[in-house]
Amino acid sequence: MRSLWSSLVVVALTLFGLAAPAAADDQVPFTLRGTGVVTSVTHLPGGLTQVDISHSGRATHLGDYTGPTTRIEDHQGNFASTVVLIGANGTDSVFMSVSGHVEDTHDKCVITSTGTYTVTGGTGAFAGATGSGTTFTELDQCAGTGFGTYEGTISRPNSG
Repeated sequence: MRSLWSSLVVVALTLFGLAAPAAADDQVPFTLRGTGVVTSVTHLPGGLTQVDISHSGRATHLGDYTGPTTRIEDHQGNFASTVVLIGANGTDSVFMSVSGHVEDTHDKCVITSTGTYTVTGGTGAFAGATGSGTTFTELDQCAGTGFGTYEGTISRPNSG
């Protein structure tokens, strides 16, 4: 009888829109491949450097995207970034925070970095999105261009 009552409560909550947001098991694989162009570099107090990047590419479940990234690096090679992916339809977007470490490649122009991303929300089909995974980026500082990959999970679109 208790099981029947619990089932009825879940059905009622779902029908009235009161159920909790998408559960962690509503995650789907997420892959992003993109390229970017450095739009500005600002040296900040305390040995910090802000790098602003305009990027575009393709991401699973979002499709073609464009967007800005702001990355703050310290003098020890650590970084933290905010990333916005704006879908080609202009309605769907994904917001991420990324952190990691810049690697020395012993090349005067090229640096690589590895890190982790956390999906912090979005709009349209990605409203309330969650997810996480790993990142790899390579930046040619001399040319001001780079590319990156993200691998992990994201909430199933329209599940929030």
